[in-house]
Amino acid sequence: MLSCHASLYRYARSLCGEQVAAEELLQETYKKALAAKRGPAEATVDHVRPWMFTIMRNAWQNEIRRQSRAHEVWLDDVDALEDPDSPDSLLTRKLLVSEVRAAVDSMPVLWREIIVMRDLEELSYGEISSILGCPVGTVMSRLARARSALRQMLVGRVSMPREVDP
Repeated sequence: MLSCHASLYRYARSLCGEQVAAEELLQETYKKALAAKRGPAEATVDHVRPWMFTIMRNAWQNEIRRQSRAHEVWLDDVDALEDPDSPDSLLTRKLLVSEVRAAVDSMPVLWREIIVMRDLEELSYGEISSILGCPVGTVMSRLARARSALRQMLVGRVSMPREVDP
C-alpha cells in the first residue's frame, strides 16, 4: 500500500485542490483499504495501486455528494520539473508549468481526473477503466477529448466549462 503513497497523494491533490483536504482523503483511503474485507485480486503493486485509486475516487465522490460543491486542482512536484542548468530554462519551465496547471485546473473534473491518472500517474487504460467503472474505449475517448481541450486552452487560451457530459 505504501509503495503508491506519492501517487495517491498527487491524485488526492488533483481531486481536492488543497493540501489539508488531500491529506484527509488520503487518510480516509487508507482507512477504507485497511477495513476492506476483500482486497485486490493479487497483493502485488500492479494490483494494489489501481485498487487504492478506486477506493480514493469512491471516497472523494461520496464526499462531493455530501458537500455538493466543486474543488480546484493543484498539481504537485513543480520543483521536480525544473532544469537547474540555466536561469532562462528555469523561468520558462516555471511559466509553462504554471500555464498547464491553470489550464488543468479550469477543466471539468471528468477530464481533469483522467489527465492526472494517465499523463501524471501513468496508469494504464485498463487500470483507469476499472477505477472509473467504464469501458476502456470510454477512457480513451475521454482522454482524447481532454487532451484536445487542454491543447486548445494552452494554444488559444480558451476558457473551459466546469462540467462536461460523460
